[in-house]
Amino acid sequence: MDQPQHLSTQLEGMERLVDADSGAILFRHPSLRGIPDLVLEGDGYTLEFMGPTLLCVDIRNPGGLAKLLAEPFKTQLPVAV
Repeated sequence: MDQPQHLSTQLEGMERLVDADSGAILFRHPSLRGIPDLVLEGDGYTLEFMGPTLLCVDIRNPGGLAKLLAEPFKTQLPVAV
């Protein structure tokens, strides 16, 4: 399974919570508990992993995450990101 498909499969099984006041979006794996092995923080987002499994995605600024995801495809996008 390629990486983008694997990520989307993991996100499908996650709980989704939205903060109505701030607009923050939290995806949380419902069955995993404990301290993550790896935490990646970027411009408006945090990704937490336990082994190869995505444990949590906290999106505080969707624009920051969009820039990260668009990076490999920037030259193909019709608009500037």
